[in-house]
Amino acid sequence: MKIEFNNLKDLLIFNIKYYRYVNNFSQEKLAELSKLSPRYITDVERGLHCPTIPKIESIAKSLNIEPYQLFVNIERNIDIVNKMNMGRQYNQKNS
Repeated sequence: MKIEFNNLKDLLIFNIKYYRYVNNFSQEKLAELSKLSPRYITDVERGLHCPTIPKIESIAKSLNIEPYQLFVNIERNIDIVNKMNMGRQYNQKNS
């Protein structure tokens, strides 16, 4: 599955979350492994923060990938994308 992104930041945010799901990590686990706060990881995935190069390197190492992979738009595993979307729907508050 190929996904279109409006900009590099959206691709980066998506890939962090995608590879986190690939590794079956919670945000807390990724934060622990990358030595960042869980709140920071949450804010990055929500697009509120854009990580610096050293933080991108730390996140990538924790996800068992090379940093450049966070900036590459690849074919996605549909099962993982669906799982990501289910998690997003589950976490949405009812209006």
